[in-house]
Amino acid sequence: MIKWLGMGLVLAGSAGLGMWYALLYARRGKNLSACRRAMVLLRGEIAYGRTPLPAALFQAAGRTGGTVSHFLREVSGRLERGGGTMEDIWGSAVEEIFTDREMGEQERRELKSLGDTLGYLDAEMQIQTINLYLQRLEQSLEEYEREKRNRTRLYPLLGAMCGALICIILV
Repeated sequence: MIKWLGMGLVLAGSAGLGMWYALLYARRGKNLSACRRAMVLLRGEIAYGRTPLPAALFQAAGRTGGTVSHFLREVSGRLERGGGTMEDIWGSAVEEIFTDREMGEQERRELKSLGDTLGYLDAEMQIQTINLYLQRLEQSLEEYEREKRNRTRLYPLLGAMCGALICIILV
């Protein structure tokens, strides 16, 4: 009886782990979408509002959610306090806030490279840089959407299958 209960718990735990990985993958898509929204807002603040970068970042953070909002607020706060160059502040914030769970390695590299050019150029060049980043981000979102369906189905299934394999070994 206890053996069957243990196998049921192993099976449920491994299936739950697979669902957790599927949710982590979905989180990545939410962050990419939030990043796109934030960059569109930032572009508008720079182009039409002629808002200084720290204030533009803070305003974009207010209209964005989750990890991206936290990232923009952190960068804005550090810029206001004068904690270094834009490139250093942006790059360190990307490394600290966006983990592997939050965003893929390629997306983090592209976001980090965006910070290398923001704040140094005139408004028109910043807008062009944001537009280029948005094009790359759209490609990342398309790739994510292609993989999303398979991965969100695959992870729970693999978890359950691994749990079943462990149960078979235990029998």
